[in-house]
Amino acid sequence: TAQNTQGVTGVHLVPPHFVAQQIKAVFADVRVDAVKIGMIANAGIAEAVAETLAPHRGIPIVVDPVMIAKGGAALLDPQAVDALTKHLLPLATLLTPNLPEAAALLHEEVAESREQMASQAERLRALGPAAVLVKGGHLESNESPDILATDSGRHWFEAKRVPTKNTHGTGCTLSSALAAELAKGASPQAAVSTAKTYLAQAV
Repeated sequence: TAQNTQGVTGVHLVPPHFVAQQIKAVFADVRVDAVKIGMIANAGIAEAVAETLAPHRGIPIVVDPVMIAKGGAALLDPQAVDALTKHLLPLATLLTPNLPEAAALLHEEVAESREQMASQAERLRALGPAAVLVKGGHLESNESPDILATDSGRHWFEAKRVPTKNTHGTGCTLSSALAAELAKGASPQAAVSTAKTYLAQAV
């Protein structure tokens, strides 16, 4: 991507085989304690990432389904949504969509209430991820609640909306922090709690 603190201004696709080569190079060199998957631009890359990670099951994998940048730029080929759902969601320890991303994965309208968020979180978990964190930052309210759905139930994380324009990259930062916490052995709920506190301090 070509981007700065304000947003994304351009996207240049990397060939799928090269993405696979990048992943293999890291695994051949150091111990990998967690994986975070961010922007997957097309179906070919989604398939290459899934195929390359398949031999490494057991490592926590955070999938941040980056589809639309905060400024509105499309970061995922619409035809790749189904490939991402089919190949990467079943590998995910934790899936972290915002409201537009959750809706896109389910081919539905964007959630506008807590009830809709909870419903979408559960239906996304049915697609394969062990846990799903649906982020409520796009809700039209002074609150910014997130919901975590796991096999042990649902948990809401409450937060006041921070009045700032400096939010570019917050989703990527959160998913990276989540991967770091899962790498240390934290449960999904504990990881979300720590990562959200870290992100709130950063914002």
